Amino acid sequence: MLSFSGNTARCLITAILGLRMDDQITEKGKEFANFLLGLSDEEKAEMRKQQIEESNAEYSEFKQFFDDGKCYICKKPLKSFSSGSPCLHWLLRPKGFKKKNFLSVVEKYGFFETQTYLRWVATQEAKLSNINDMALEGTGKKFEVTIRYKNLEWSFSCSDSDYSGHKSALDGSSPHYHFQMRIDSRPFIRFNDFHIPFTERELVHIEAMASSGGKIVPKFLNGHGMADVFNDEMLEKVLRNARPVENEQEGIFHTSTLIMAEEGKTISGDDIDALMQEAREKNVTFSSLSHKLPNAVRSVMVTPGEAVVEQASRKGGRGKNNK
Repeated sequence: MLSFSGNTARCLITAILGLRMDDQITEKGKEFANFLLGLSDEEKAEMRKQQIEESNAEYSEFKQFFDDGKCYICKKPLKSFSSGSPCLHWLLRPKGFKKKNFLSVVEKYGFFETQTYLRWVATQEAKLSNINDMALEGTGKKFEVTIRYKNLEWSFSCSDSDYSGHKSALDGSSPHYHFQMRIDSRPFIRFNDFHIPFTERELVHIEAMASSGGKIVPKFLNGHGMADVFNDEMLEKVLRNARPVENEQEGIFHTSTLIMAEEGKTISGDDIDALMQEAREKNVTFSSLSHKLPNAVRSVMVTPGEAVVEQASRKGGRGKNNK
């Protein structure tokens, strides 16, 4: 599986766009995907290494400035606002930033860079739980993610019809997405306020993913969300390493364990009590030890915990979106 992000991907897409500008976006995406998938294993490994190094360096700079209350992009305080110089830190709502200023930010930085920045911001407060990009929590749209930082909440949404473009509409006829921003749970920007067009470069990126059969995926390095751990492989690690919390509101995962006796056998209550005592002594979950219970067949269900930000729902249709 390949991922592409950062300067490496931007340069590659630029090269593909420069080949035949009269091609359709879908064909350019396929060409980009074929180029990536045609790389040797050594070239793919080198690309991944370069992407990780670039992301780590940029994230380190971001964090250093952020911890000092400054923006690593414009080098100004995070609380600063100048209407003539759009910057991603405006989405932290410095004094003076209004809804009307929003489009100048996303038009400059785009869908993926804006989302990456907000993911990095969210991880400064809590990793994983502040970024809900899980398909099981969404409504089946092409892109759905909600990101939280303190009293701020940002959501991106793009349905298949958004991506195709509303051909009969005056606004939103081109491929686009929607954005919501809440402050103290109150709407500041609503989903239906703007139809934000994807750039051609972003569309090539998306079409490359679509044509790759799942072999090319976007990765938000240093800004991982819940979707990165909600898969069979990662959940096994979660079960092994999870620690119980006293306050359920702080839990990232919730586990439920169903235990049934093997056919013709019984489960001892003493064995269950002993296993629960072992879990308390080791400060681990009962679920992580339940496989040790004699004569038992177990099934463990893992769901998002109370600490995970709820994914904002967009009902669709002008005037019908969530507040």
